[in-house]
Parts: sequence; C-alpha cells; structure tokens
Amino acid sequence: MLLDCLDRFIADPTASSLEPLHELMDYLRPSARENSDAAMLRLQILNGTLSQHAIYRDALCHYLGAIMGRHRQIRLYTDIGLLGNETVTSGIWRRLGERLIPPLQDDSSLSDLFSRLTRRGKDSHWIGDIPGELWGSLFALLRHCHDTPAHATHARQQQLEALRVLAHRISALGLEPELVRSYPVVEALESPFLALNAETERYVREQNGLLLEQYLDAIDARQIDVLMAQCREVIRRVRKLAGSQGVSVSLTTVLVRLEQSLDRLELILALLDADDSNAPLLLAQCWQTLAAGELQSHSIRALLSRNTQLLARNITEHASETGDHYITTGREDFRQLGLSAAKGGVIIAVMALLKVLSARLVMAPFTQAFLHSMNYSLGFMLIHMVHGTVATKQPAMTASHLATSVEGLPRRQAEKHLGELALLCISVFRSQFIAILGNIGIAFPVALSIALLWAGVQGSSPASEAKALRLLHELDPLHSLSLFHAAIAGFFLFLSGLIAGYYDNKAIYAQIPERIAAAPWMRWLSEPGRRRLAHYLRLNLGALAGNFYFGIMLGSTATIGYILGLPLDIRHIAFAAANFAYALAALDFMITWQTALFTIAGIAAIGLTNLGVSFTLALMLALKSRGVKFRLWLPLLRLIGQHLWRHPRDFFWPPATTAS
Repeated sequence: MLLDCLDRFIADPTASSLEPLHELMDYLRPSARENSDAAMLRLQILNGTLSQHAIYRDALCHYLGAIMGRHRQIRLYTDIGLLGNETVTSGIWRRLGERLIPPLQDDSSLSDLFSRLTRRGKDSHWIGDIPGELWGSLFALLRHCHDTPAHATHARQQQLEALRVLAHRISALGLEPELVRSYPVVEALESPFLALNAETERYVREQNGLLLEQYLDAIDARQIDVLMAQCREVIRRVRKLAGSQGVSVSLTTVLVRLEQSLDRLELILALLDADDSNAPLLLAQCWQTLAAGELQSHSIRALLSRNTQLLARNITEHASETGDHYITTGREDFRQLGLSAAKGGVIIAVMALLKVLSARLVMAPFTQAFLHSMNYSLGFMLIHMVHGTVATKQPAMTASHLATSVEGLPRRQAEKHLGELALLCISVFRSQFIAILGNIGIAFPVALSIALLWAGVQGSSPASEAKALRLLHELDPLHSLSLFHAAIAGFFLFLSGLIAGYYDNKAIYAQIPERIAAAPWMRWLSEPGRRRLAHYLRLNLGALAGNFYFGIMLGSTATIGYILGLPLDIRHIAFAAANFAYALAALDFMITWQTALFTIAGIAAIGLTNLGVSFTLALMLALKSRGVKFRLWLPLLRLIGQHLWRHPRDFFWPPATTAS
C-alpha cells in the first residue's frame, strides 16, 4: 500500500491533485482500534523506504515543493493555534456553523489545505504523540532533495511576510489600554513592542532584498532576539504587578496573545535561520504545533477549556493567597483556627434554629427561598465579620494554595521535593480537622442547649415531632439522598470560592473600595471612616461576596427543585450536626441506638462529601489554570501514608518542632 501511494507522487510531480497527499496521511493515520504506536511504526517504515529509494524521496520532495510554491502560506503561520479576538459566544457559534455548513475550501491557501489534511486538527493527537525526532528524520530526508529555486524563494518570502504580520500584531497588542494601564512605563519610555515592529520590518526588507539579489548581505535577527526578550520582560512585570493591582480577563487575553505571537515569531525566525543540523527538528516542532493549533481552531471543547483556563487563572491567584491563611503549621495558629471555627459553630446553631422555625410558616415558594437565602447569606457574612470559620469553606482556598505549591516544584528532580509537599498536605488535613471539630463540636451542644432552653420557656421544642423525624431521615446515608445533596453543597462551596476570588480581583483591579469611599452618597461618613471602609472592603469584599452568593445557592436549591419537580436540596455537615441536636430534643432523646449510629455516620459522610467534592473541583481547576500536569500523586500518597503510620498524631495536632 505504501509503495502504491508513493507511485502516485511519481505520476504527479506538479501536484495537480492533492489525493496522493491525503492517501499518504491515510496510510500513517492509526485506525480507531489502534493507538499512536501504529502510526509511529508506519512512519518508521516510510522513512526507511525513502532513505533506500531515492526515486520516491525525490518525487515526494518535488511534489511538496510544488505545493509550497503555489499556495499562500501566511495564514498558516499567523492564525493557526494563536488566540484570536473573538468572544466565547461568537467562537461557539462559528464552530457550530462550520459543523452544520462546512466553509468553502480555498485551494490557494496552505492553511486550508493543512486543515483538510489533518481533518480539522483531529489528527493532532497521534501527530503529537510521535517523537519529534522521528518527524525530524522525515524532514531531514526531504531537505536533501534538490527543489526548484523558485519554490524555495516563494516559501521564504511567505515566511518573511508572516513575520511582518506577527510584528504588527505584537505592536498593536503592546499598546492595548489594558496593558498600558497596568504598566504605564511602556508609555513613558520607548515601547519594546514598537521597536520590535520597526526592527522586524527592517529585517524583512533586507532579507527580501537578499532573495531578489538586490543586496549582497543583510542584517541578522540578533537585535530582534534582544527586543523579544524585552517584550517578554514587560509581560513578566505586568503579571507580577497583577498580584497587587488585580487583572481583568481582557488583560489576561492580551498577555496570552502576546506570548503566543512572540513564540510563533521566534519559531519562524528559527526556521529562516536554520541550517541542515537543526532545521529538521524545527520543522517537526512547527508541524506538531500547527496540528495542535488547528484542533484549537475548530473544537468547541478546546475553546471552552482555553477560556475557562484564562478566567480560572485570574480567580485562583487570589484564592491561593487566601488559602495560605487557612493552613496552620504552629500550635498557636492551630488553637486560633479552632477558636475561629468555634465562633462559626455558635452562629451556625442559631442559623439552623431560624431555618427550623421557618418551617412553621406557610409561605409562597419564592418567599421561602428568599428567607432561607438571607438566613444563610447574612449568617455566613456575620461569621466572616466576627473572624469565624466555616470548615467547608476551606477546601476551595487551600486547593488553590496547594496547586501553587505543585506549580512551584522544580520540573527536574521533583521527587526530591515531594517530602515538603507531603508535609503541606498533612498541614492542610490537620487544619481541616480542627476547623470541622470546632464547627460541629460547638454547633451540636449549642443547638441542643438552645432547644432545651426553648422547651423550658415555651413548653415545646423548636421542631415538631414530624419535623424531627424528617430531619433524622434527611441525615440517613442509606435511605435518603443525603450524599447526593451533600455533593450539591460541595459544588456550591467550590463555586463560592471562585466567586470570592473573582471579587477579590475585581476589588483591586476596578478600585471598587476606593470608588465607594469617594462616592458623593458616602459623604455622610467622615474622611477617616471612609478610609477605614475602603481598607476593609479591599481585604474582605471577595469573602463577603462569596458568602452572600453561597447563602443564596444553599437557600434556593430546594425551592428550585420543587418548581422543577426534581429532588434537589443541600446537606452541610455543620447544619446537619445542629439539626440532629434539634431533632433529639424534639423527640426527648427517644431514638434507638441504631438510628443514632446511622445519623452520626450520615453526618460524617455528608462532611466527607462536602469536602471531597469542593476540594477536588478546586484543585483540578487550580492545576488546569496554571497548565500544571502533576504525575507524582501515587508517590505523594505513599509518603503521606508512611507519615501516618509513623506519626499519626501529626494529622490531628501540630508537632512540637513547628510550634510558633
């Protein structure tokens, strides 16, 4: 089959038909039942055949040269794989439209040919799985052929023109108001982005003159390399300032587009200056990069993933900084976190009481959802304002901090630093343990005391007997949907962490606290009072917003489920413990030991589900937002297990060596 395919190239040296090239790709492409190893084996066979039979090698080389000499190549280098300025909505509609009505083929454009050849990027997986050295061997064989000088000149001119297009884009992006606002030095001094454009224009002009034999010599790309390094330094400084000044999605998009354009500019420059020793590997890198980029251009999933990553990066940066405060290492910090969780437990017991009492009222669904939402929202905000802690709010923050630590591991010899990461994970577990213990250890007795006091004063328990039985049933892990509802609450915990990070960033970037303090309608407050308000909002706006929206999500879920006819509700470990106390008081503690045991097990299962769902989602998003692929989970878990076997006490009480 391979020889028949190669014979087609001999029969069509001018590339009048593209069928031979499609047949060659069909030969290399693994079937649905095969993996990339099959394609690798076929590529090795192709390389061996071309190296042994010069007639086939020359035919394929001339065929490809004819294609390169006849097609416009600029869009191939400047568009494929680079983030555009289209919005998420327009990008989705374009991709859906292309699937419903495929776009017309432009036979004069090499980018359209490349798209059809790689099946709109669907081949990028196996193309990327094959080592670059193997693709480089193929390109090394084809470079040894004697191609038509006109074809080589045309290809080089197209690459030079692509350099010019990329340089213009970089200079325009470098003057974006979002970037200048974050780094005004670019405006005060000579912009390296503008200088890069001018130097690239000079380089392209002289290289074209050299091709047309107008010049005997031309400048090299060393000055362009210097200017690209200066542009990257500006990007690095803007990212560094984002921690204190905040960052918008549009600014993040500009920085990503700049980085991608600089990388592509660097790759094309390397191709233009390459010699026989490094050109094959550079061509292989370009081939695999463009194949992956073609998939990005047509995949809805890739579009959503890329934009989610841009948004998540903004949010999780601030969540990571907050998460550091939820991790204790010393005994004093450990005690303070326990006291903070105890404050939260007291308020949660009162919030649970208010919800139990609201069950006595006859309300419309909307009114019920509003009252429950305000109970949760204002209660959680009060917990934050009195410096209390809700244990289940920790995972969304600590996961981002853990992801930052994973990102900071050296890529080489990361195994040597796993011990530090294992100790961090143990500190996270220990901090989570004391927070949960502080919440439920206080929420349960306080709720029980309130119920008994209420019964002594009012003559009846806050919860009726029917309500108490229902509360116990809702905590049964086997005969109710408590774990499903706990997973919903865990998802909301994850979302509230994202909302908190978003508003933390928004407060800094949009200067919301300062604008509120300076607003005309705030003049009733004294100047020092307004400064204190601005300072407080700058530090706490994200947490307050996250708690507010978290309360709305918890309070409205059951009502939404009722309206839709779906079994939707939430279960939260601290409220579950308080509800158990109110149920016990209402039933005069007359429950069987089996019921008590199942209820306690249900509360524990609810807590594990709350924490597991929120932490897993937050960690996955934080790692994705940083582009981190951590493959040492098993060795890390092994280290944590060994520490648990040798020093189990460290998981529940800080060791003396880390005392503050």
